[in-house]
Amino acid sequence: MTKEKEKPNYSILAEIYDRVMHDVNYVAWTDYIDEIILEHHPYAEDILELACGTGTMALSMEEFGTYNITATDGSAEMVKKAQEKADRIGSDVQFKTVNFLDIDLDQTFDVVYMVFDSLNYLHSKEDIIRLHEQVHKVLNPGGIFIYDFTTPRNSVKAIRYLNNEASIIDNQYRYFRKSLYDAENQIHTNRFEIEQFEGSEKNVLERFTEEHHQKIYSFEEIRPIIKETDFSILKAYDGFELKPAHTRSLRITMVLQ
Repeated sequence: MTKEKEKPNYSILAEIYDRVMHDVNYVAWTDYIDEIILEHHPYAEDILELACGTGTMALSMEEFGTYNITATDGSAEMVKKAQEKADRIGSDVQFKTVNFLDIDLDQTFDVVYMVFDSLNYLHSKEDIIRLHEQVHKVLNPGGIFIYDFTTPRNSVKAIRYLNNEASIIDNQYRYFRKSLYDAENQIHTNRFEIEQFEGSEKNVLERFTEEHHQKIYSFEEIRPIIKETDFSILKAYDGFELKPAHTRSLRITMVLQ
């Protein structure tokens, strides 16, 4: 009998992450972050990405040819995948394993950005404030901090297509995603059940589970927390446009200085 194993988040998922996220338009997302930088800090050169995952955004940002990029993630497995991708194309992006609540880097940056609702993984005001403190110490004077977060409206919509998602990847892995939203506590849970198998009979070698919990915020909840930090809000944008966020925004992108 194959035993199911609990694994640290983004360990086994790192092996299939790019395929699970195949429908994410990273090129458009990269263009959007670049557009924000050009709008608010057009002479930025040194860029730090937090929660970079397998490095897709950082490698895409490098294609602009104007930035020196350091990309970090708290998962060593995700950083390993990112570095493998970088090595294949001869990239100069510096990938490092860094916890964004304890940023220990011997460099400062013009821009720090963090995408794909990574802020939602912070479940307390104290952790959100700590993130801002950590970013503040590695930002150059006049630098900007860009990040997004998803709202309750997004979670209500997302479970319609994320829940019960399943796929076979490279004839080696099979995954099933259960996506649930607890509206009362504003917690969005994604549970991944992953099987590694071999052969035409798909004999299961191992089963793994990863469970991800995101705290979902409204702008009205995030704004007063930012006021307790050393940052001021330059803009709060709706989704992937340079238009003001509003009460019906699914994703809000913050630009702080």
